[in-house]
Parts: sequence; C-alpha cells; structure tokens
Amino acid sequence: MARGNRNRDASDLRATRDEAFRVLRSNLLVAIDDLANPVVVVTSSQAGEGKTSTSVMLARSLGLAGPRVVLVDLDLRRPDAHRLLGADNVPGVAEVLQNRREIEDCLQFLPPPKGSPSSRGLYFVPAGQATANPAELLGTPRTGRLLEALASEADIVILDSPPVLPVADTLVIGRLAAGAVLVVQSRRTPVQVVNRAKAALIRNQTRILGVVLNQAHAEDDDAGYQFGYDGLMGSS
Repeated sequence: MARGNRNRDASDLRATRDEAFRVLRSNLLVAIDDLANPVVVVTSSQAGEGKTSTSVMLARSLGLAGPRVVLVDLDLRRPDAHRLLGADNVPGVAEVLQNRREIEDCLQFLPPPKGSPSSRGLYFVPAGQATANPAELLGTPRTGRLLEALASEADIVILDSPPVLPVADTLVIGRLAAGAVLVVQSRRTPVQVVNRAKAALIRNQTRILGVVLNQAHAEDDDAGYQFGYDGLMGSS
C-alpha cells in the first residue's frame, strides 16, 4: 500500500512539474514573439539553483509543443546538460569555437520520450572539451556566428550558461541573445543577490525576459516552478 502511495505521489509530482513547464513554455514564447533573435539564455545568480535542469526540461517541453529547438550547453566550465540528457559531451562548442570542428559534427538529435504525442525531439550541442579560458573563447566573433547559424535553422535556441556572479561568461553571451531567463531557487537565494545578477545583465545589454522560481513550496502557490516578468515571485 505504501509503495502504491509513493508511486501516486511521484506521478502527481511529475504531472505538476510538466504542467509548470507548459506554463513556462507558453510565457516564454509570448515574451520572444516580437523579437527577431530566437536565442534565449537560461542562467542563475550563483551555482546550484537549477539552471541546467530548467534549461533541459524547458527545451524538452518546447520540443514537444512543435517548435524546432536547439539546446546549447555554453557552461564550458561545469557542463552538465549532457548528463541529464544521457548524451555525449564531445565534440561540442569548444571545438567549434577553436575551429577544430564544424557545428554539424556536434549536433546531436534527441528523440522525444517514449509515449510522447509528438514525433519531434530536440537538437543538442554539448559544451565539448574543457578549455583554459572560457570567457575569452566565448567573447570571440565565432560565438556570434555559431548562434546565428543555429538560430537560422531553429525556431528557438536555448543556451544553458554559467551563473552570472561568479564568472563573466554569461555577461559576454547575454548581449548576443534576445534575452535571459534568470533561475532562482526558492528560499535559498537572497533577494539582493538576485538583484545584483539582474543589474549585471542589464548593464551588459541583456534583456531580462523573466524570472523562474525553482523548487517553490506549496505555500508559494502550489507549483514547482513559477515565471514572472517584473521581479521575484516569493522570497528567499
């Protein structure tokens, strides 16, 4: 009996999560509808807030809805998207930016989950081999050309990028995108820390598309994820 309850609880949690991402997906598509550049950065103020899992699940949800989606792991320091996807991490972005591989060599097609009503999966570009100077590499014109090439073939490109405050990488990437989604872990990240990250992005010409509140509690409106435009939803 206890096992049956656990299975139902797990099923309920998955259903709640999936619905939350359908809402995120819808809001994000509205936010970028009038923007010419379909490239979206997903980041956080600091490490450990769930920006990679949010990137992966959002990309999966977008793919199920029909758009052609490319997920790119631009966290060249601590790549993790490949692990969540069960994909390879090489070759990837680092090899393309170092002119050692073509982008076509690095694109991996990930089919939709079994039982999905959609036949369309998503494409994934991993981070690639570790590099000594990620910010400098991402700051070259080759990064802009890479994103332009991907955007020309996709309806939306999701970039999993490093946290904003510890390193400069996302500040370099952000100005090449339509905007950024900032992931905040509920009741963990101080509001002033999130405001510092938002201010840093804006100073570097990155539009804030919204804030995702990750791991929200029941009293935070019964959702594992929330999305807002004007500020934090809830408090730390």
